Amino acid sequence: METKQKRIEKQIEQTILMVERLLRMESVPKSELVVFSQWLKRFSGQDQADFFERQAARWIEELDDVVEEVTHEQLQTLLAPVIDHLSERGRKKVVRKEMILSVTKRFLENVQWKKALENARYMTRFFGSIEDTLEVGYDLHVDAILVDYEIVRTTDDALLLKLIKKVEGSFIPLIIIGPSDASVRQLCYALGADDYWDETVQIEERQIRLKRLLRKLRTVSSTILVDELTGAFNRKYLQNAYRRRTSRLERDNQLFALAIFDLDHFKRINDLHGHPTGDLVLAELAVLAKQAIRQEDELIRFGGEEFMLLFSADHPEHATEMMEKVRARIERHTFPNGLKITVSIGLTVIDHPTLDVEEMTSEADEALYQAKRNGRNQVVVYSVSAAKEKIEALIKIEAKSYQQLIPLSLPDHSKYQFQVVPYEEKKQAPLQLCVLPLQQLAADNFKLLEEWKQSREGMIEAIAIAPEENQLLGQVLERGVTDYCLSPLDRDQLEEQIREWIIRLP
Repeated sequence: METKQKRIEKQIEQTILMVERLLRMESVPKSELVVFSQWLKRFSGQDQADFFERQAARWIEELDDVVEEVTHEQLQTLLAPVIDHLSERGRKKVVRKEMILSVTKRFLENVQWKKALENARYMTRFFGSIEDTLEVGYDLHVDAILVDYEIVRTTDDALLLKLIKKVEGSFIPLIIIGPSDASVRQLCYALGADDYWDETVQIEERQIRLKRLLRKLRTVSSTILVDELTGAFNRKYLQNAYRRRTSRLERDNQLFALAIFDLDHFKRINDLHGHPTGDLVLAELAVLAKQAIRQEDELIRFGGEEFMLLFSADHPEHATEMMEKVRARIERHTFPNGLKITVSIGLTVIDHPTLDVEEMTSEADEALYQAKRNGRNQVVVYSVSAAKEKIEALIKIEAKSYQQLIPLSLPDHSKYQFQVVPYEEKKQAPLQLCVLPLQQLAADNFKLLEEWKQSREGMIEAIAIAPEENQLLGQVLERGVTDYCLSPLDRDQLEEQIREWIIRLP
């Protein structure tokens, strides 16, 4: 007998096929869209949410003035929220791979270990120093850090303690790899290592011990609800907090709002003043936000420089008024180093207990990015009548490989619209991934990588195309290159690496 979940998944597949067929048509009879809206309405009852029902109702209203045919442009606008909803459902089913970060100068000796990790479905990054790890890897979501003892031995004590404090504060397992020497092992455990691997620990045993540490990390993380840096709740707090508020909404008809606010140009603060100043700004911003809200309102650090707020509000105007107080309070304040900071805020009001947290977060997120596009330092309320506009992102591939590989099959992302172009094309975007030959990335003492690191206008990352796994490849990976492909390029491998990069994006 077919389970309810399988029936829903089958209906989703049917919906995707129907959407794809509609999008291939130059124009669509109004009657056909009415039939599709009725399909969505029936589906809504199976989907445990009224998203499709609301879309169907919106269509009926917007199609009222249409006589017979709906143009392709009108169709794209009507279908955009449905496509985004289906894409987001697909993303939720993707299990985020755990990120293992290695700090070593011995890249060639670690190639087999890297491949073993990736075969076990982990993501990997390599850095050549503690300094690079703190600088480039600061915003990566890391699940475990492996450090060569030689790096530990030659690193300044202040930098080493900074890394240890960071991993301890986030409960990230720290593994040191070194010689089979009891005194070195004891020293590393005294420093704060969670495990020590000498040369007798083979790859199979490494994987078992790593998996054990990651299992402990998940157990600890699931019980910790407060972000240590800011004192705000963390994302694990969100589900239960949201559920409590929807129960109150169902019982007492108490509407509430979900707002997301994001520091404007935070990357510039970190680049110009350093990550310690960035941390001070985040901590101080959380204090200011708490001062501007009521005691029963709930502040959550949503990730990086993003915060979320759950608070009671009678209507969108009331919610906007409250968020304006938060925005203005932050704008007036002078932060460390004399910095003046602004935030952009997106919000949505929850008026029905069946609305799920993922959908409402997506709405607030969309409003936030609308605030960014409108010039930042403002509050925007989500509007269902507005078509979702994604941020442009570029995947730039060196010309020869571009001709061989296009088209690439890439996953959707809720915030970014990806376009694959030749690297030589002068087009720019706030987010870019460049797939380039190793020699080009390493030329002139890694000049290109240094220029990208200093860029103030956006984020640029790279995948290296290498003829072989050599020391030069290790050096570009140490400097923050995302990953590498061996030439000649294999389409499936490149698609997988780009897909991993997309999954990591916030």
